[in-house]
Amino acid sequence: MIEIIELPELVAIGVLVEAHWNELPRAVPAAWTRLFETDTGATSFLGVSISREGGHYRELVGYLAAAKTEVPAGMTRLVIPAQRYLRFIHDGPLVEITRGFEQLYAHAAVTGLSATDFKLDFGYTPGLPPGRHELHVALAPEPLLLA
Repeated sequence: MIEIIELPELVAIGVLVEAHWNELPRAVPAAWTRLFETDTGATSFLGVSISREGGHYRELVGYLAAAKTEVPAGMTRLVIPAQRYLRFIHDGPLVEITRGFEQLYAHAAVTGLSATDFKLDFGYTPGLPPGRHELHVALAPEPLLLA
């Protein structure tokens, strides 16, 4: 089931990946390995698709943190603003997560919602086993209506 939800401001800390599409299958798993090998004490992990421009993608593989958490050397803090998202629950292999995001974008197109390139994927665990992931696609802010 796809639903619209609102998430509060979140803070993520992690490894920033900047790569072209064909490099992502190597760069992202390498970033997860690096993150999981770092002693952060984190228990809630997520992937954040920040942007894509001309085939160049910016992603953060990281964990949720308190606002004042220190950033480990070589990692980045990302403050994610409070916003609305389309959400879909995926249960299964990681290679099928892309289909879940495709469903979210198709739903947005059919319902007239403006989906953005900003995505969240909660549910990663060390070793990257299959399992439950909450997939989110940020919605563009609604225009102000003057009455």
